[in-house]
Amino acid sequence: MFTSSPRINVASQTLDYPYLDRLTDVKFQPIFILGDHRSGTTLLYQTLAASGCFNVVKAYHVIKYEEVLHNYIKQIEEQKLQELQDTFIQLGISDRVFDKIQVSPELPEEYGFIIRNSGREPYLDTDSLEIFLEACRKVQFTSGLDKLLLLKNPWCYPCFKYIQKEFPNAKFIFIHRHPVHVINSKLKAVNTVLSHWNPYTSLISKKYNKIYKNPINRLIYRVMYSQQFNLGINKVLKQSMNSTTYFLDNIDTISSKTYVSIRFEDFCERPQATLQKIFDFLQLVPQIPTDYDSLIENRPKKLLPTVEKNQTRIYKQLKPYFDFHSYSA
Repeated sequence: MFTSSPRINVASQTLDYPYLDRLTDVKFQPIFILGDHRSGTTLLYQTLAASGCFNVVKAYHVIKYEEVLHNYIKQIEEQKLQELQDTFIQLGISDRVFDKIQVSPELPEEYGFIIRNSGREPYLDTDSLEIFLEACRKVQFTSGLDKLLLLKNPWCYPCFKYIQKEFPNAKFIFIHRHPVHVINSKLKAVNTVLSHWNPYTSLISKKYNKIYKNPINRLIYRVMYSQQFNLGINKVLKQSMNSTTYFLDNIDTISSKTYVSIRFEDFCERPQATLQKIFDFLQLVPQIPTDYDSLIENRPKKLLPTVEKNQTRIYKQLKPYFDFHSYSA
């Protein structure tokens, strides 16, 4: 269990500020879901959250971060959850659009948004550790002190060594997906949120608002991820190379007792068996009976033209990762 002092360099105008001292002795046991962006981390997070075994970071925690403690202590959390749901309805938000994930205040979300919204890079390092600890303690304090804290953030995939150094008792659930489909999904998601205003993304990400609402910034990002001249695929392929190389270079540096590794494809094809592997690793029994098969929706894997043309190149540059996880070209 991890505990430390509450963050002190926080704007005193926030509703939560007067209550931060209540977090001082809050402890939590972190379980990290780590994988590349678009590798299935969200689906796995949702499915594990449905078991009732964990506290999780929710859309509500991200969007209403500076009032989470206040609302809980004043016993108005349910009211605020309903108000947020009403906001979703008013804005016409039903899903995240780019991946069709249904949206609600209870939707498990990435803690990276909390970190980035505080003005830091969205992954764990010495600069973001304090706000991360505060966020974890807020979720634990308001959700129940007796459960493990399940966390997910793809931005932290290439820094699990740092996480283990700071949290020696942390456990990791790594999820992997065929690189061609990861790259394809990344390009589709970025193009979707840059081409059309995404009201849900705007609620959870200050950076998205800054990019989209500034025509110059938006143009720069659209060019960066453009399919013209392979610009977009070059960028996301480089990202995938960096993260997968980090995984291959460092996975042997952490104890095999601290992590379990699964493939997205196996999760989709055999959800019950794959989840049982995870529960066995964590020595947990699901508290809520769930038809996991019903949570997994098979979606068509139509490749973008630029991805289809570059499949051989993707394979060559990521061959060690393909081989490690027995993916075919």
